[in-house]
Amino acid sequence: LLIPHTRYTLQINFLARKRLISKEGVFTQFSASGGEGMLTILRRSLSSMTYSSLCMPEDIAERGLKDIPNFYYRDDGLRLWDIINRFVRGVLSYYYKNDLEVQQDSELQKWILDIFEHGFLSHPCPGIPQKLTTVDSLIKFVTMAIFTGSAQHAAVNSGQFDYGGWMPNTPISLQLPPPTKKGKATEETMLKTLPDVNTTVQGMATLWLLSQQSSDFAPLGHYPEDHFSEKTPGQMIKNFQEELKALSAAIKKRNKDLEVPYTYMDPEKIENSVAI
Repeated sequence: LLIPHTRYTLQINFLARKRLISKEGVFTQFSASGGEGMLTILRRSLSSMTYSSLCMPEDIAERGLKDIPNFYYRDDGLRLWDIINRFVRGVLSYYYKNDLEVQQDSELQKWILDIFEHGFLSHPCPGIPQKLTTVDSLIKFVTMAIFTGSAQHAAVNSGQFDYGGWMPNTPISLQLPPPTKKGKATEETMLKTLPDVNTTVQGMATLWLLSQQSSDFAPLGHYPEDHFSEKTPGQMIKNFQEELKALSAAIKKRNKDLEVPYTYMDPEKIENSVAI
């Protein structure tokens, strides 16, 4: 179930460590934080992370965003979460008939503990499971994993160049502190503050690369390799694909009336896994 959604994950993380956050990496050499500051930011981010922040319905509710108008990330994302959750529930309920079967699956329990220890560094993030005791808890965790590696990644990654390609939107660094009072900035002070040409090019090139679609792109729910031989899971995959197709059509229809279409959560444009 998870194999297609972890394709290239190790490779892309290896490349990120080598080309982005190493001593010779783009962030270390060109970003305002530098390497040391980046680690401080990451530690602070990890310390505030919760399990609910990784689960979209809970995250939207906790951030008070349920009723914000024209919030297409939320609208498309919640529908995607529900579609993925129904698919995951169908497949896992087929293999795990009751909670006891989950509790007695020693490989499953070692898997979730390994994720807690090495993925979350045994950090006491509120809600992060160290063991799975019910079918529902397993379904929720697997839904979160698939959603994060596909839809959530597309939402935060695919539009980087669209919005950051115009450098003043997201300059990779600043040469002077930003102004603290309105009306004090001039064209001259802005030009002195924005990064130089070389730094700008490095930043834009990185955003462009990170926004590229994989050369062997596999859209969400389309599995070139057959990992299930039984008829029932095979039918569930077909149902999953049909629901994604319907959502894609609904998103395209809505986008026709938008001045700036929101396309990043269109299932046709979402990769199964973190891959560029």
